[in-house]
Amino acid sequence: MMFLSNISLTSVVLSQVKFKLSAYSGLIYSLIILQVLGLLFATGWSSSGTSINNISINLNISSIDSGFIFVSLLAISVGNLITTRAYRYDDFSFVATRLSSNIANCIVLLIFSCYAGVTTYFSVYLMRIFLTFNSTNEFVEGPTILDDPMNSLLTILAMIIFLWMFSSLGYIAGTLFQKHKLLFFGALVIIIMLLLTGTWIRISEIIFVENSSLLILVAKTFGIAILIFATSTAISNRLGVRV
Repeated sequence: MMFLSNISLTSVVLSQVKFKLSAYSGLIYSLIILQVLGLLFATGWSSSGTSINNISINLNISSIDSGFIFVSLLAISVGNLITTRAYRYDDFSFVATRLSSNIANCIVLLIFSCYAGVTTYFSVYLMRIFLTFNSTNEFVEGPTILDDPMNSLLTILAMIIFLWMFSSLGYIAGTLFQKHKLLFFGALVIIIMLLLTGTWIRISEIIFVENSSLLILVAKTFGIAILIFATSTAISNRLGVRV
């Protein structure tokens, strides 16, 4: 007796996500290393000084901006890495389609962005502990998550979505390169032209600067990430795995 069983798209995607999370677990160590480097660079501080009535005042400001930059570069790298041939061949372990593979990749990158965004945000507390015990100057703390929980949670969400968008940029770059190298270099030429003409500056202002609230910025960034992933899925139509 023979039975014909239908496998749903959801079950295939979930299986691929579980497999990919296990296979890419080594990226967590890279993330931790970059966050530590970011904390070390943060101790360099940006400083300013002034003098009033022969009294010299120096103000040193430290932040996790350098750590976020390092993690953003890692997000771009991971997004590109997941499109390479070696990683695409991992999907041959499943009865999968191009659509399920791309959806799984988007979810995996989102999970990575969630972990990276949350840990990067809370790394500021490690930096505060370090400064408290290693600084001889008076230390003034900024607001904590308990002081303004809603704004802190929105900041964490913004970091997650921005990292997801950065990973989508790496993903579409890798997809273009795998599809056809001329497409990749063609897109690169268009980006350079936008930069040279100043058009990119105006586009960036509309998207990232002209916002009445952080929530609107998050919504715009989320929409851009979705659009990039959708474009990548369409481009990779001929790069899918076996059915």
